[in-house]
Amino acid sequence: MMGSTTGNSTTEPRAAGEYALVEPPDEEIRVLALNTWHSGSKVAGGVELLADLVLATRSSVVLLSEATEATTTVAAELARRGHEYNAVPSHDTGVLSVFPIEDSADLRWMVKARLNIHGRRLTVYSAHLEFRWYASNLPRGYGPGTPAPGEFSEYGFEKLPGGPVTEHAAIQRVNAASGRPDVISTFLADAKAELAEGASVIMGGDLNEPSLLDWTSATAKMFDHNGVVVPWETTRRLHEAGFTDAYRAIYPDPATHPGLTWPSDNPEVDVADLAWAPEADERDRVDYIFTNAPALHLTDVGIVGPRGSIVRGTRQEDITEDHFAATPPRWGSDHKGILATYRLAD
Repeated sequence: MMGSTTGNSTTEPRAAGEYALVEPPDEEIRVLALNTWHSGSKVAGGVELLADLVLATRSSVVLLSEATEATTTVAAELARRGHEYNAVPSHDTGVLSVFPIEDSADLRWMVKARLNIHGRRLTVYSAHLEFRWYASNLPRGYGPGTPAPGEFSEYGFEKLPGGPVTEHAAIQRVNAASGRPDVISTFLADAKAELAEGASVIMGGDLNEPSLLDWTSATAKMFDHNGVVVPWETTRRLHEAGFTDAYRAIYPDPATHPGLTWPSDNPEVDVADLAWAPEADERDRVDYIFTNAPALHLTDVGIVGPRGSIVRGTRQEDITEDHFAATPPRWGSDHKGILATYRLAD
């Protein structure tokens, strides 16, 4: 998970030469956000699988997290197949783009790239936030992985002897200590300057925190929330600042369309390496694409990845109404990705 950190379709693997050349479309921008899981190293041929996915989804902008090496290696693999993507790597996140990149900056928890799309600026941010202080573990009866001497640090990520922690204040304290909300505030300040200059902004990646739109009264008895309703602070700040969650914009009901992205099933990997709370239902949506982009109109969004998750230490197919944009026959991550399609306004 967290890493050391239009219509359903099935994409069959094809030889490199069988893919149509990906060109910058005149009006459409297809954005893929994916945690690469240790740069695609956890599954045999992971880099090739990542390149397959980029081409199969016809992604024009790719936001990679947990991508210490993947940004450059996937770009090189795509180039070997005859597909040129501009790459902006950082120590943990990366951006791939078929559009020209004017400049970029490493913001520690995010990498930022200014894209030129037919003379318009689109500023994209690829994010991977702190995985410790994972406060959504607490209502499920597991430690949040707080470093010593922090609250609950004695339990690591292990099962809590006293059972689930449902006290709202304790959950919020641990979550705030992660620094994730503060990182988002820093991002929002940077994005505000971009918006003031007329840019559109997209931010996506693995935020390692659920959404305030997901832990509601409608889901209080689902996914081992144990009755807890939480206005998770990181996404609360994004929504308050006017950023739109692509998946919730089209699928607003978290009970019928939970959009679960972690822990994803991966048949090639042992279950013990895919989940952190073996006696709980720890499924959550922690991977997102957010926009504040008056010049972009969201036309489609879907999950990319297997239709199964890990629940109480076992593989289980998700019985939901979620829309899957693609379900490849092989998968290289422990997360599912998000694919959002936008159309440039006239």
